[in-house]
Amino acid sequence: MTAPAPYNNHSLVGEALRLLAAGLGPYVSGKMQEAVDAGRYVPDDAEAIGEIAGDIAVTLRVMAVGWNDVFRDVLGPAERSLVSEIREIRNRWAHQDAFDDDDLDRALDSIGRLLAAVGAIDEAKRIDGAKHRLRLRRYGAASPRTTATDEPAPEPATDPEPSDGPPAMPPLSPVGDADVRRAATPGAIAEDRPADTTPADESAHERLLQEHIIQGVDLRRREHFGHAMAEFEQALRINPNRADAWFHRGMTWGLMGDHGRAIADFNRAIAIAPDYAEAYNCRGYAHFCLGEYRRAVDDLERADRLSPGDELIQGNLQQARMRFLQQPGNPNPTRYGSEPPR
Repeated sequence: MTAPAPYNNHSLVGEALRLLAAGLGPYVSGKMQEAVDAGRYVPDDAEAIGEIAGDIAVTLRVMAVGWNDVFRDVLGPAERSLVSEIREIRNRWAHQDAFDDDDLDRALDSIGRLLAAVGAIDEAKRIDGAKHRLRLRRYGAASPRTTATDEPAPEPATDPEPSDGPPAMPPLSPVGDADVRRAATPGAIAEDRPADTTPADESAHERLLQEHIIQGVDLRRREHFGHAMAEFEQALRINPNRADAWFHRGMTWGLMGDHGRAIADFNRAIAIAPDYAEAYNCRGYAHFCLGEYRRAVDDLERADRLSPGDELIQGNLQQARMRFLQQPGNPNPTRYGSEPPR
């Protein structure tokens, strides 16, 4: 699908801020009341303490103003920086500024980190889930290919949202890892088969390898990234020349935020299958996340040539070109300009 409209991302930032208010407000109120009771802090407006939980702008402002007296001994410099950053995010949201996917990812990451730091675990998990769904949409990974005898990867169980808790983060995309419209997996390159290996042995190994990949994808969809990684590594032990196994392990690194390791795995996939459009798309997005916009454009242009008309690739390519153009000293604005992707 194409890049989301700015309004959609703006709404998601608003939902994240509401979750932040629900998780951060009680913590801030409690710490401020403790400081007042201990005589360490006298707020400008004592009644404001009881209003914090309902207004994220007030919550963040009182944290900034009362940091040295109330929060310095319980939170660190990193959390103080997060408060300042999220205040700016909230101001942009209040002024109806547009948020692209990169802005949204940063906002969700910062909000999730602050929630985790104050012990608001439930809200932090929901923000983290939304962040990973965003990255999954941007990576756009295909499901592993199944054969006539393979069972499809099961749909993850979903727990109903509580009716009286904080508002749920809406899904960032209706497209899931096993629901994507394309499921192309490049053919594996077989290992040199030992002389005593029979076709039946090879078939059994292939079935076992495929089971590991399917299980890994299902675990990744449910955000069990460590277990998913173990499944892909089992597949690679069976056959280290499987491009799809390297690809799915790289995608898992990317969803965990380790884009450098993701790129290394996508490199292996592309070395095995040079026409692997999905791997070029995902490697391009990983470069984008690292701020390497020219490399991102190069990879995404290659993906576009290999898979013409793919709207996901085109959306990623448009954003990468836009970010590259914003860099000072762009040497070739014509090539990387706003022309439609080929």
